[in-house]
Amino acid sequence: MKRLPASALALLITWPVAGIAAEQRLPWGRMPPLVSEALHALRQTDHWLADAMAENLDGSRQGRDTDAGRSYNFDPSRHLLYSLHDLNGDGRPEVFLLFPWPYVRGNRQAAGIVMVMTPREEWRIGCEISDWGDEGPRGGVRLLDSRSHGWRNFRTTDAVYAWRPVAAEAGIMECVPTSPVPLPR
Repeated sequence: MKRLPASALALLITWPVAGIAAEQRLPWGRMPPLVSEALHALRQTDHWLADAMAENLDGSRQGRDTDAGRSYNFDPSRHLLYSLHDLNGDGRPEVFLLFPWPYVRGNRQAAGIVMVMTPREEWRIGCEISDWGDEGPRGGVRLLDSRSHGWRNFRTTDAVYAWRPVAAEAGIMECVPTSPVPLPR
């Protein structure tokens, strides 16, 4: 009987372990839960963007590409940009949702919503915004050093936004455009 060399025996013994150790687990990706919750809350409102997302633009089968091209229905994987930031220091980020969806955008800036969490832990629309999104150097939300009522002000390509209390609801804030963004010279 022929004996295996020690190196061959070591290879046979460690091969299954080495194969397992060399594996790399790829985690599944998903939309951050806060973004998902805020988008779900928006879809429960009577806001015009929520109404547009509820429409079936594809005929009898939603999401299927047509002879004319890709599906026209809202698809968050293609028609949603988002950003998270805690604007009031309460430890809970506000959610900026931007919809570069051709159906509602046309050839203008994308419509967006800032979703805020109320003291009762319910999502609410803080304000509507417009922005060019990730198109061009001016797109995107820019946080400003200034604050209104303890909330950080921000700007988009459309306007500068500040915060004010909602008159009829204690502890609820909303953002409002205070001035248009000046065009670059």
